[in-house]
Amino acid sequence: MTTVSKLGIQGIRSFDHERTEVLDFELPVTLIVGPNGSGKTTIIECLKMASCGALPPNARNGHGFIHDPAVAKLPEVKAQIRM
Repeated sequence: MTTVSKLGIQGIRSFDHERTEVLDFELPVTLIVGPNGSGKTTIIECLKMASCGALPPNARNGHGFIHDPAVAKLPEVKAQIRM
């Protein structure tokens, strides 16, 4: 059985485009809890993207998934997902 021990997210939706957030997954179970808009669904979608390359529904070729450079007032932003 394959397990994921860490997930790094940068520049995806509400995650900062300037630094990587690293989530450590603990055995036997990791719970993802938080208020609305805190990034719970984004974490699951990043796991899916990193493991099988599938963008979330309505992502418009990644435009709705990657942090919008217009919101950051920059010409571009760096986005990455690492397992």
